[in-house]
This record gives sequence, structure tokens and C-alpha cells, in this order.
Amino acid sequence: MSLQPATCVHCGAKFRAGAPRCPRCRKLQDTRDPVAEARRSRVLARATGGLVAMFAVVIGGLWLLRDEPGAAATVTPAAARSQAQTSAGRPVGAPAAAAAPAGRPFLDPAGEGAVAYAAGDFGSALERYEGAVRQNPRDAESLSNLGQVLVRLGRTEEAVPYYRRAIQEIPTRWAYHFNLARALGLLGQWEESIASYRTAQQLFPDDYVTTFNLALALHKAGQDEAAVPEYRKAIALSPEDASFHFALALSYERLQRRADAAAAYGEYLRLSPDAADAGQVRARMAQLLAPSGPGAVTSQ
Repeated sequence: MSLQPATCVHCGAKFRAGAPRCPRCRKLQDTRDPVAEARRSRVLARATGGLVAMFAVVIGGLWLLRDEPGAAATVTPAAARSQAQTSAGRPVGAPAAAAAPAGRPFLDPAGEGAVAYAAGDFGSALERYEGAVRQNPRDAESLSNLGQVLVRLGRTEEAVPYYRRAIQEIPTRWAYHFNLARALGLLGQWEESIASYRTAQQLFPDDYVTTFNLALALHKAGQDEAAVPEYRKAIALSPEDASFHFALALSYERLQRRADAAAAYGEYLRLSPDAADAGQVRARMAQLLAPSGPGAVTSQ
């Protein structure tokens, strides 16, 4: 049975249920009850996973991608769309719940960590998850959640071993590979990041955030020939996302496929005609399509 469309809590736009971000304003969505999640003691409020990037365009020089402020995930992340997405991996955009008072009998350290994280108390969340891991060193969810807290605190290098340990315990959990891939990308370890995104994609092939992040990692690694088909897959999975077309255009430019780049920019403008950089993008399209000698406008 199909899900009813979701409504963005920020701008009111309607979009596919389960998407982690609004396609219009790019704000993160989160409608879960953190306290209820904490009672189950297994789910970290979706913290820093869904890295669906926003882009800044610089005309007259190199056009660069930048990560969206506050997305340092998750990612996107990305909502309860499968069993894989019931674990940590996407940013929280909803108002935080109040931290649980000390001594609540129904909360173990992992549950207390989830409530502290949802309340934005990352220091307390770190202590709680460290305690949960000491209590049960093979608790994959606490290991992954501890990694999420460390990333949020800017201690990304320390997070990587915890993600790897979580994967050792449950090798088939999509979120663990996604979180590891993102952390490795933040560290600039693009080849390892790409490998982990590919594993995550195999586990969850219909997740457009995973596919887009894989394409972006390939682009960052200078592998634009490989990035293009992944961008196309992401667009097929989420055709309303204008930024995906923008990213595709950047890879086409790097490959000197000027006509294809102009077409991708055109799709970006069609989907986001009022974008702040619309004028710059139109100017860039004109440059790409202007004749400047034989073979100036190329396509493959």
C-alpha cells in the first residue's frame, strides 16, 4: 500500500513519504518520538547521516560543491523507509526532546544516550554510549551510535573504529556502512568511502541518498566517469531533487561534456526556477553553449 505524501514542517511543500529532506527547502524532516525511541534502547535519533549536499556556484572560476551547513551525515541524512533506516544515520531537524531525568528505571545507558542526543546534549550522550559499550562491547547499535556522537563532536577519526566494530557484529546493516562511508569522506579518505558507500548501496539499492553520496564521493575523488551513472541513478530515484541535476552538471563540465552540462543545468533551473543562483546558472549555460570554435560544444 502506498504511503500518503509527507508535508514539510518548514515550508509546507508535499513530497514522497519517508524522504529525509524537503525537495523544495532542503530542510531535514524528523517526526519520530525520541523518548519512545529511547524506551526501545536501540535507536539513536537520526543524527548526522543523510548527506544530500547543497551547492554554491562560482562563475568565472572553478565551480565548487560545498556541504550543506548542519548536514555534517545526512545525510541526509533519511525516515523509516526500511529496517535499515531504523538505526542511526540521518540528521535531526525536529525540535529536540527534553533530556530524561537521571534514574529513570526504564532507561539503560543506550536509552539515556538516545534521549540526551535528541536533546542536543552531546557530551552526556557520549558518556552514556561509552557506558553502554563498556557494559556490552558487542552491542552493535551502541557502537554505531557512539560513532555518530563522535562525528557530531568533530572527533570523526575516533568514530571510524566504532563503525567498523559495529559492522563486524552486523555486517548486513545498511546504516553502519553508510555512516562509515560518510565519516571516511569527512576525513578525505575517498577510496575507502566509495567502497563503503557501494556496500551500503548493495544493501539498500533504492535509497537515493546513498546513491547520491556515492556519486559525490566519486566526483570528489576525481572519478567523474563513474560518478555520472550514479548521479543518473539518484535522479531516477528522486527526480524532483534539483541539486542532483546541478551536481551532475559539474561532473559533465569536468569531463568537457559541455552540452550535457548545459542540459543538466537546465533541469536544475526547471526544478528550481527561483533559486538564488539562477542568474549565475543561466550565464554559465550561455557560456557552455556559445560557439568558440570547432568541437567547443561536446556531448557523449
